[in-house]
Parts: sequence; C-alpha cells; structure tokens
Amino acid sequence: MRGDKAIEELLEHAAPRSTPPTEHESMVRDAVYAEWRAVTGRVRMRQRMTFFAVAATVLLGIAVSFNALQVTDVQSVQVATISKSHGSIYLLGDQSVLNQVTDLESISAGEVIVTGEDSGIGLEWGNGGSLRIDKNTRIRFTSEDSVYLESGRIYFDSRPSQLVAAITGSGLEITTDHGSVRHLGTQFMTYADTERLSVSVREGEVAVDGVYVEEAVAVKGQRLTVSGGARPVVVNINGYGEAWDWIENTAPSADVDGKSVDEFLKWVGRETGLQVSYESSAAEQKARDGILKGNIDMSPRDELRLRMSGEDLDYRIDGGTIYVSAIDSSSRP
Repeated sequence: MRGDKAIEELLEHAAPRSTPPTEHESMVRDAVYAEWRAVTGRVRMRQRMTFFAVAATVLLGIAVSFNALQVTDVQSVQVATISKSHGSIYLLGDQSVLNQVTDLESISAGEVIVTGEDSGIGLEWGNGGSLRIDKNTRIRFTSEDSVYLESGRIYFDSRPSQLVAAITGSGLEITTDHGSVRHLGTQFMTYADTERLSVSVREGEVAVDGVYVEEAVAVKGQRLTVSGGARPVVVNINGYGEAWDWIENTAPSADVDGKSVDEFLKWVGRETGLQVSYESSAAEQKARDGILKGNIDMSPRDELRLRMSGEDLDYRIDGGTIYVSAIDSSSRP
C-alpha cells in the first residue's frame, strides 16, 4: 500500500503529458485496426474450416451409408433355380438393356426375365412348387414369395407330383397392373397384357384382388378375366388342350426309379390335365404291378409313348382322358 501511495504522490507532481501529433494518432489507429482485421480474419477462417470439416463428415457418412446399401443390394436373395429352359432368354440390365444369357442357373430377387418368341423356362420355386414361364413374357422376381408379371403368361403348380423332388409350395403371389393373384393349393395359369388379366384354374382355388375388383374367386375348371373397370367375367374351361400345351415342355424332371406305372400315369395326368381311366381291372392291376427305372427328362407325352411301349399296356387319348388297356402278353411276338 505504501508503494502505491508513493507512486500516486509522484504522479501528482509530474507535468501533464503532451498530446501526440495527429499523424501519429492516425498511424496508431491504423495499426490497431489492421491487427483487429487480422485477428477476426483468423477467427472467420477457423469458422470456415470447422464448417467444411463438418460438411465433409456428413458427406462421408452419406457415402458410407450409400455404399452399405449397394452392398446389401448386391447380396440379393435367390428365389428360384432353373430346371429346364429352351430358346432365347434375356436378363434386363442397366438402362433397360436386354442381355441374352445361355448359362443362367438361378434367379434372384430384383431380377427381370424376358423370354423370346421361341423360348420357355421351368423353375423350381424357392419356397416349393413349379413355376413355368411361356414365350414373349416379361416378369420381375420381387421377393421370395411374389413376382410381378408385366406381360405374357406363366403357370404355377404349388403341389408337384411325389415323383418330383421339389417340396410343396407355401404360396406365391402374382402382381400385375390389373391386380394381384393369390391361390390356395392349386395349379393355375396367369396371363396379363396392357388391357386385361386372366387366370385359368386347373385345380384348387384362386382369388384376384385389384383396383376395380375385390376378392373375385375362380375354382377348378374356370377362367376369371379382369379388364379395366368392368365387372370380372368367369367362364368354364377345360384343364387341358392347346392353351395348356406349352407348360409340358418345361415340366420338372421326375424320378420314376422303383415307382409303379400307375404312379407314372398319375404324373402324366397332372402335367397334361388329362384324367387316367383303366378300361379293365386287369389293366389297372398291371399298372400297379409294373415297376419303372430311371428318370424322366422328356415331355410327359413323349415319356408316356416311350414308357408304355415297354409294358403290357396300351393307351389312347380321347378328349380329356387317357384310356389304358391291357395287352395279352401271349400275343406279343
């Protein structure tokens, strides 16, 4: 405290300081202003750098997330395997370019298949069942239990014969621009184009639900057609004939080794839509006793012609029925 008082007394006796020249005051003021601008400039630069750093972090996060999504998309889910195919088959690639494929073995969710004028595909559906694709068809495989039929014709059998290795299917939903198709344990054919959707049922029951129709149902022997806002039309049809013939060329391979001729005939009937009728009890017994070997790789009718030639049985097809008769073995040459 005494030191402070002594300094105060000395200052009281000191003469007043002279006012600095104006030009000196201006120089000092300019120097202070320049320093202030330098300091604030550094602050702004730090702020800008902080902003850019944050922005870069955000962009990096977006890029990582996008790449993660791309990896997930690449790791797609297999929904079906190809058991049979013929003709020109295409996969829809980038920019809607059709790429012809010759060695396609499986189908994954998200892929689009386009068939040519001369082609057809038989698929073992991942959840069970047999899916067939006709010529001039465009179909997207959307998930493990659904497809989008843009145009063309497909066939689904949810309960293949016991001679076929595939398990019973749990279900398949077919969506189109006109509505969706759901089934209950059945064989059915679906056709779609820009004007209409039609579903033909060989066995079981199918329901169609769309913008202008709700739970319209078709059962065995019926075809249901939906077109625009018109009421659904249901007509009676046969489960065999020219409209169904195309599916036989893509029927799944079957194992008949150790199976009876009767079991084989039931498989042929299921694949062709034909009924099997024995013309005598003797013919039926021979069919039950006859045992086959090997696998089935040809179409059902071709296999029928081949297999029956080695048995004491004859057959004829009349209308929607395969009539089987016995041959007297003693009359064979």
